[in-house]
Order: sequence, then C-alpha cells, then structure tokens
Amino acid sequence: MNIVRSRLGRVRVAIPLPPRCWASAVYLGHELLLAAGTLKARAGDVAGSALFEVRYVGASMDPVESFGGAALQPQTTTQDSAQYDVVLAPAQFMPEPCATAQEELFADWIRAQHAAGALVVCLGGSTLLAKTGLLDGKQATGLLADRHLMSRHFPRVRFEPSRRIVARGNIVTTCGFSPAVDACAHIMEHFFGAELARRFLRLASAEVMPAQEELGLWSARYKAHRDSQILAAQDIVERELHEMPPMARIAARVGISARVMTRRWQDATGMNLRQYIARLRLELGETLLRTTDLPLARVASECGYSSASALSRAFIEFFGRAPRQYRIDCRSGPPRTDADNARAMARTQPAVPARSK
Repeated sequence: MNIVRSRLGRVRVAIPLPPRCWASAVYLGHELLLAAGTLKARAGDVAGSALFEVRYVGASMDPVESFGGAALQPQTTTQDSAQYDVVLAPAQFMPEPCATAQEELFADWIRAQHAAGALVVCLGGSTLLAKTGLLDGKQATGLLADRHLMSRHFPRVRFEPSRRIVARGNIVTTCGFSPAVDACAHIMEHFFGAELARRFLRLASAEVMPAQEELGLWSARYKAHRDSQILAAQDIVERELHEMPPMARIAARVGISARVMTRRWQDATGMNLRQYIARLRLELGETLLRTTDLPLARVASECGYSSASALSRAFIEFFGRAPRQYRIDCRSGPPRTDADNARAMARTQPAVPARSK
C-alpha cells in the first residue's frame, strides 16, 4: 500500500460511505475536524487553517444515498491504494447482521488501512467495524439499538453500549453522536497534542467527559501492542488505581509470574510498571483538578496517593505547579509559558516500546 501524505502536511482522513450510513455522522465528523484548524490558527479561515484533509471513500464513484435520502459523493474508492492516517467510520441505520458485498469491500479496505497504521474511529455504531473482525476480543461501544445484533452475530466483541467512548490502541468506538466530539478531540490529541484537544472541547462540547474515560483515552497510546495478558493487566491497573494490588497479585490474575509481567510490560509499553502507575495517577489527578471541585484529599485518594501532600509533591515535580494553583489557572485561563507547552507536548508523546528480544 502506498503511503500518500497531503502536499500541505495535513493529516489525511478517510470517511467510508457504507450502505445506509448516517449523513449527519459524515458531516459532523468532517466539520468538527475542520473547526480544529481555526482554533490552532486562531483565525476564521477554514480552508487556509485546515489541519486535516478529509476524503469520502465509496465502493465506487457513484453517489451513495444515506438512509434519509441525502446523496453523498465519493471522492475516491476502496480500490485506491492510498494510505490514510485516520479512518472515520460513520454509523449505519438498521445495519444488516451479515456483511453485504459492498460492506465486504469496506471491511477489506479498513483492515488494510488499520494494518498499515491508521487510527480507526467509529462515530456512532460499530457494526461495520465488527464485520472486519478488528473488534474480536476487544471492548467496544456503540448504539444501544445494536445491542442484540452484536450479541447474537458478533459474540467475540465485548460490547458495552453503556460506555460513551472506548479506545483500544488504534481503534476508538463511540456510543452515539454526542461522544463524536470526544472522539474528534482524541484524534486532535493524537496528532497535535492535549492543549488543542482541550480548547476544541471547550468550543464544541458542554459536557465533561468522565475522568475514568478520559484516562482510558490517554492510556490508549500504550495499548497498541498485542500482548493480551499485559492488556488485561493494564485494565486492572486503571480500574484499581485508587487501591493498587501488589504486582504479584496482578500478575497472578492475568496468568503469568511477576517476573515475566515486568519484562513484558516494559516491552509492550516502553516504561516499567512503577512509571506507568505514576503517570496514570498524575493524569487522573490532573483531570479531576481540571473538571471537578473535589477537595485535594479526595483527589489524592481517588488517584491512589497516600495523602494530599503526596499528591502535591508529585504534581509539582511533573507539572511545575501546586495542585491548587493548577486548578485556579485552568479556570482563569492565563497565558501558557514555554515550560507549560513543553510539559504538554511530553505528556502527549507515546513511549517508544523497547525492542522485543
């Protein structure tokens, strides 16, 4: 597959147009990504400030009719060998349980894009992605109306429509159209950093994402590996961060020894377990300070720190500010310093996993 990047250095996004897709999901995803550029440039020139180059992909070049009758014009087809950075898959209205001939074309194309490194994001329903097999054995969310279809025809998918958004490595699913804003914010953070993502959320969303879900999006960058036992251990660590079990107990729960888990954790995530837990606690603490009014002692407890003082020491060392001051600054919105920008960039960069031996 040829890797073709935009001449202007923009992130290339493909939106497939499967049968009976929601035109509203197509346009919503497209225009949310367009809005991101105006925020970064601090200007209203949509075309000139665009960060993303979006193309509609059809099974052919014939117009695709959405379930409501809107005509969507493909700009390229699944036969095109171009590689994209992001695949943004829209929901379908009352999808068929078995893949149609057109859906098979899209499934093959999405699998190839994912194998070549594309971030795959579902806006709304997840049935098309389930038909690719990429969700097998993974947590995913989607439309509540698809619950029985997913349970009956895709039993290997851990379908949880109660979750707003689920990120597993390079796959993100959402449970409807409201979390589409969160999904687009995740794409922005993936390519352009946390600061732009937060500014975008302030512009486009009146909702606050639950802290644990925001933590799950942050940790998704460390779950692109395929070590199922380490993935299970990571889930345990995230769920029980407030009262962390001993390493040996975590290892036993996923069926390996502590020594083996230590080695494989480093290989999979690029950091050791102690470093990983420390980063998770800081990220959760930062989110709770920014989005809630919880007292510091409660924030410390939720993150697994022994006291508010322990939280303060760790927070000052990493963020350069005390937790109380950080909360005040987030709400008053002062100009960011170069040091703030450097820390924000460091937080958004995934670790480079150690080479397996």
